[in-house]
Amino acid sequence: MVVYVINRSPSVPLEGDIRQRVWTGKDISYDHLKVFSCLAYVHIVNDRRGKLDPKNMPCIFLEYRKDEFRYRLWELAEKKIIWSRDIVFLEEKTIADRETEKKGTSSK
Repeated sequence: MVVYVINRSPSVPLEGDIRQRVWTGKDISYDHLKVFSCLAYVHIVNDRRGKLDPKNMPCIFLEYRKDEFRYRLWELAEKKIIWSRDIVFLEEKTIADRETEKKGTSSK
């Protein structure tokens, strides 16, 4: 992952150009990169939930695999690692923000 990001960063020897763009000749997109350890909600498919069960579960984003287009996440409720593709990322929120919100709502 580190090499992946370094190859898509400006380089001094290339006078600020990006290695990946020099090697491939194609423009680089950063849209697929997500903030590490941000809060994410994974969709639970119909087969794995009941009628009144929640449709998503909160997780923490750990990493992604470009070759398989899957995201690795830490499931908060079960405390285990899962892989998924159907995710909504809240990049501005972290686990600390979620814990603060839980404490604020439980004390009221």
